[in-house]
Amino acid sequence: MKNIFYIIFSTFFLFSCEKDSGPYIVTSQSQNLPPTSFLNDIQPIFDSYCISCHDETHADLNLKTCCSWDQLLNTGTNAPYVNTSNPTESLIYKRITGVITPQMPFGTPLSTSDKQLILKWIQEGAQNN
Repeated sequence: MKNIFYIIFSTFFLFSCEKDSGPYIVTSQSQNLPPTSFLNDIQPIFDSYCISCHDETHADLNLKTCCSWDQLLNTGTNAPYVNTSNPTESLIYKRITGVITPQMPFGTPLSTSDKQLILKWIQEGAQNN
């Protein structure tokens, strides 16, 4: 009797289930994207908005292509300007978001997407790539 019960139960269980198309795995789209490139993504922002003031004549920070990464991380007056352990506490990020005044760049602030790109670069370790 016990065996018949198990056979009936198993048969019912097998035929009452619908096919599962899983597993469902949620992944971040950013995992599929290449890391932010300093040379191709970040430096063009500096070239467009920053080097008119932050060039070789600026006493604290030269953001020209020749020097910007080294100045931000190592040799600028307030280096490092980035904090990879706590990216939103980075001096450069606080300047471009206006947390520290004066907000940079002077005049027209960076777009939200440019600010987010700089933050993403810092979050990824501020690589010189």
